[in-house]
Amino acid sequence: MSAKKTIPIFFRTTDSVGPKDAFDYWRSTVMAGTELAQLDSDQPFSASRKVAASRHGSVFHTISRPYSLERKPHHVRGDGREDMGIMLIMKGRGYIEQGNNGALLGAGDISFQTWGRPGGGGGLTDFEEIRLAVPRATFLAHIGNVDDFAGRKFAAGPLNDLFAAYLRAFAGSVEAMSDAETGIAVESALHLLRGIINGQNARGDGDLSANALRSLALARIEHRLHDPDFGPDALAADLRVSRSRLYAAFSGGEGIAATIRDARLDRAHDRIVMMQKAGGRIGSIMAGCGFTDPAAFSRAFRQRFGLSPRDFLAQCAG
Repeated sequence: MSAKKTIPIFFRTTDSVGPKDAFDYWRSTVMAGTELAQLDSDQPFSASRKVAASRHGSVFHTISRPYSLERKPHHVRGDGREDMGIMLIMKGRGYIEQGNNGALLGAGDISFQTWGRPGGGGGLTDFEEIRLAVPRATFLAHIGNVDDFAGRKFAAGPLNDLFAAYLRAFAGSVEAMSDAETGIAVESALHLLRGIINGQNARGDGDLSANALRSLALARIEHRLHDPDFGPDALAADLRVSRSRLYAAFSGGEGIAATIRDARLDRAHDRIVMMQKAGGRIGSIMAGCGFTDPAAFSRAFRQRFGLSPRDFLAQCAG
């Protein structure tokens, strides 16, 4: 009796190259077809990915240090990929933006990203993700229009937990499956996913609600934090909406400028926590988060977190 023919498994890790070459290796091999950038180039980069590939769909299990990526029109034209990614965030924080949709992501969230159109995203902290990638036609047949879902998220909740448990089990056992068994597992995953989103009508008129606009704006803010010139006007221009409409979407909080400032400070806080483990410079972190004045950065950091950046670093190290 012949042994069962299982689907192929591929494994990539930066452990196969030296630390200085790790990010370039990841960018040019695993993430080819995107523009990839480190959020903090002072920190050593590491990542690993297991891929189980079948004609019905592929499962990706990724563990990585932070990075941001952008897929531009020339990438889309260059490789012709149209698969739809259904992503489960297992650990860490990130963001996604595509078309008129965007969101900040955390553990337990489910989000969608298609390689058939431009978009961006990334991990803001060390992260772990399981992704089920299916052909565009498969997603259309089981779930709906790819463009309506790309860049959206479904926040962590009881039904997400059910889907997450299934996807984790699928990723853990897929390497022992045949192609036919993988097809059954993919169809079952899409059936569960359809149950989560059943009854929710995707927007088809291209018009953004205030909540959707705010969600997309928060994702765009994370993408542009390194730019010291980025502010409310640049955000409105990026999103192609009027200033008044953008300000209305943030009217329930402290406002757009404060939201951008706090996002810069939160990222600096996270980078300092990482720095005390791997080394680095506060000045580099400050610049990477879009601050240009050390004194102003120190004052704002102290106001938000109760300690100066250097005192906070010393507390972390202690």
